[in-house]
Amino acid sequence: MRPIPHESTASYLERLAGAYRTTTAHLLDSLGIALTHPRNSRGGSAGSELRLDPAAQHRLAVFARTPLEDLRRALPRLTANPTHHHSPDARANSGAHHTTAAGEPRPPTATWQRCEPDEHPVLACPACTLRHTRGATSRAHVHPPAHQRLCPLHRHWSLDPDHHLTTVALPELHRAHREHQYLLRHPQAGDATTWARAITTRWYDQQSILATRWQHRLKRLAGSNPHAAPAGKSWALHARALITYPETIVLARTLATTNLPQQSRQGTDPGPHPAITALCRTTAHRLGIARLTPPPGDLWWTWIHHTTTPATKHRSRTTW
Repeated sequence: MRPIPHESTASYLERLAGAYRTTTAHLLDSLGIALTHPRNSRGGSAGSELRLDPAAQHRLAVFARTPLEDLRRALPRLTANPTHHHSPDARANSGAHHTTAAGEPRPPTATWQRCEPDEHPVLACPACTLRHTRGATSRAHVHPPAHQRLCPLHRHWSLDPDHHLTTVALPELHRAHREHQYLLRHPQAGDATTWARAITTRWYDQQSILATRWQHRLKRLAGSNPHAAPAGKSWALHARALITYPETIVLARTLATTNLPQQSRQGTDPGPHPAITALCRTTAHRLGIARLTPPPGDLWWTWIHHTTTPATKHRSRTTW
């Protein structure tokens, strides 16, 4: 059984166990892999992930008839280990010999570990999952990179471990998705996207810039996804990343291709330097608004200060 690209380890093992009409725990037990449940973990929940030590990874690869390297490429969290200093697999990877209290070698081990909120697997596109599994299931969890949260073929956005949203009513998301793939070619794409996401998130939370546009987009999204009403959460927070996605990509591309001279930033106020004035005018045009005037303490000005410090003033220009 082939894993889905970026699939979570827990999701893959659950599908593998389902093919034999058993549970993940029973499958691991039959492979001689000891399943442990450390403190504060929620084994089997969508907010947790299975961590396998190297010996357990090898047994899984043999059982799945898949080369271990291929399995590691397909399952991004198979080898990840956030508790490096305390877990058995961390010591095994470092070359330590692992034995029990009686001096016997420890069995291969799988451990349930809670994921941080920003590392939770999300629900994969059901149509893609159904096609990949040849009709066996439409449900799987994945850890997609940020530029692959949207399925352009079926227009599904992977929101969280329990919901996916249709984006048919939001064609601007698909244009942004194409621009995002193009943006990835730029050497500053990662840093620019991080800054842009932080800036648009602040604008969204403060309801200052683009608030009317985002509220309208939010209504269209909620109207086309009645099945995904967030339990105990507001739509405004539940879908914030999706709502701000088009503007985040526009802003990220602007930041990635902007080089400001150091002298354009003096003191703590933005000042009327022509380069900053031109940048605000260009950004406003790309965002489709009349003017861009963030308040003095906005992250927009923080980015300008970060960009025009002496440490970065000699950064080479990149034509793109």
